[in-house]
Amino acid sequence: MSISWLQITATTHRTAIAEAVFEQFGAEAITELDAGSELTVEMSPNSTPAFERARMLGLFTQGTLAEPIIAALHEALGDDVIVDTQTLENEDWASRWLAEHPPIRFGERLWVAPHNAPVEAGDNAIVMRLDPGLAFGTGTHPTTRLCLGWLAEADLAGRRVVDYGCGSGILAIAAVLLGAREVVAVDIDEQALQATRENAAHNGVADRIITPAMSDITGGPFDIVLANILAKPLISLAPTLTELTLPGGALVMAGLLTRQIEDVRSAYEPAFIFDAPDIEDDWARLSARKADA
Repeated sequence: MSISWLQITATTHRTAIAEAVFEQFGAEAITELDAGSELTVEMSPNSTPAFERARMLGLFTQGTLAEPIIAALHEALGDDVIVDTQTLENEDWASRWLAEHPPIRFGERLWVAPHNAPVEAGDNAIVMRLDPGLAFGTGTHPTTRLCLGWLAEADLAGRRVVDYGCGSGILAIAAVLLGAREVVAVDIDEQALQATRENAAHNGVADRIITPAMSDITGGPFDIVLANILAKPLISLAPTLTELTLPGGALVMAGLLTRQIEDVRSAYEPAFIFDAPDIEDDWARLSARKADA
């Protein structure tokens, strides 16, 4: 039997609020696209895309009622939102996603692209191939872009990395492609771990990415700890992530809003020395170096 999906599109200036509404109603995938005629698809070093007005696409499972989600969007955003709904078959969704997601560049060398998309890049380019899946994470979301931007500029050669809350595995795969010796990728969702394993295999790095249960992380502490989750889990996980990070090692956190920066940072100080936050739209990335013991 063919599976259908409910896609709700919210066109707004305040994308973080629209995303929060989609998350509240259990969206299986959320994608941000420029509402203009062209997508911002390339990132040069130390720059991020800036959408004046964006389309937030929320994908929901068959049978989800659209009316409560639409009402919540209008309540949260008022006149600053236009809402459209569509029903998509599996094939329609995948085809549309591929058409709307050209390759994205991070830094000088790293590209993220669908499997069938041509990439016009130099000989030293590193191309990660990802297609849509329910454990979503394909480089289109600001928090993912912020983390990929950090990885693209970091020295990862020979480093051991933890991707805590790996989703589709995009950060873990990028780290290995950029030179990391090994990545431990963990998530509370078994579907995310399966997506990570499949995506790692498709990119030829399955032998350097392991996916244990969160309770079975071994071999730490690590040179780099990545955590692209949400502010509250980041705060509650401070003892765990601190323990996983080597003295002098790097901690990279995303998934928090700008108003949550101080709360998250204070949970890790004085064990970590923080860089200035990097911000895109209402989202922030915090990077820090663990103080030497």
